[in-house]
Amino acid sequence: MASASLSDSVPGVTPGKRLALRGMIFAAALGATSAAYQQIGEARDRRRFPPPGRLIDIGGRRLHLFEAGVGPPTVVIIPAVGDGVLLWLSVLRELATETRVCVYERSGIGWSDSRRHGRRTVDGMADDLHTLLDAAEIKPPYVLAGHSFGGIVARRFTARRSDGVCGLLLIDSSHEDQARRLREEGWREGSLSNVQRALRRQARVLGARRLAAALGLLRHLDTEAEREAPADFVAASRADILSTRRRRVVVRELLILARPLGQPPDLGALPLTVITSAEPDHRWRARPAWVRLQAELAALSSDSRHVYASRAGHYVHLDEPELVVQAVRDLVNRCH
Repeated sequence: MASASLSDSVPGVTPGKRLALRGMIFAAALGATSAAYQQIGEARDRRRFPPPGRLIDIGGRRLHLFEAGVGPPTVVIIPAVGDGVLLWLSVLRELATETRVCVYERSGIGWSDSRRHGRRTVDGMADDLHTLLDAAEIKPPYVLAGHSFGGIVARRFTARRSDGVCGLLLIDSSHEDQARRLREEGWREGSLSNVQRALRRQARVLGARRLAAALGLLRHLDTEAEREAPADFVAASRADILSTRRRRVVVRELLILARPLGQPPDLGALPLTVITSAEPDHRWRARPAWVRLQAELAALSSDSRHVYASRAGHYVHLDEPELVVQAVRDLVNRCH
């Protein structure tokens, strides 16, 4: 005679409750299996894909730095939310024929160690970059290129080390006060939107997603990896997209963007170029409020240029890389 299940042996448990209990047990088992599969996959990825750049100790943590070319000045690329070096390798290789260029990964992104203690803040990110450049013996002057959220980090770094920065490029940059300003104007890209995006990321069952990708059911992931990285790093990019570390950082950085961060600092007469996405069918960034925020960023310096990327979405360096490369070259020449 077959033995009864745990739910069947509990007195007073109705059939509906037994069904719910079985569902909970099944969900818990599925979650544990998914987590185990994810851990095994990530361990395999770490063995398959060693860091392409240097791991620099900044005091108990190591940050990943990829560099090429000979300066001065040194171009320092600061990526967007959760983004690492792979999205910038094509631009870096193009620029490295003329000057020294480096791109790094913030704590917990790509091959960089996670921050074990303390809250993730923009000031902390700017301090980490300062420490990284010193530890890597990369001397000023610097041309900073900040994309999206990286633009805020770039401005915070510049405010703290203005004597070392000779040029600043902001690529469809976030604005410190955009959460409040966009919310007041009824935009879906205000603070609530970033919270919703963070929650959707957090809710992903990564082990199941990894399995679906392995079975060829998520072809858009391959398309994303091919778009983000040069051909020799597509597999590594795909592994990063599927990683728990990337999700964790994206969630935390989106939550930072969901609250006001003060006002952007005045840049004096620092050579500044602002590139704004102006793709006609780009769903929301072509709206007037975003353009006004970008114009405010361009007005931070008395020596600025404002360029519109007519064929690019938010990832201008992927859609119109030649525009970004030329903007960096112009700033490098203005530093000499």
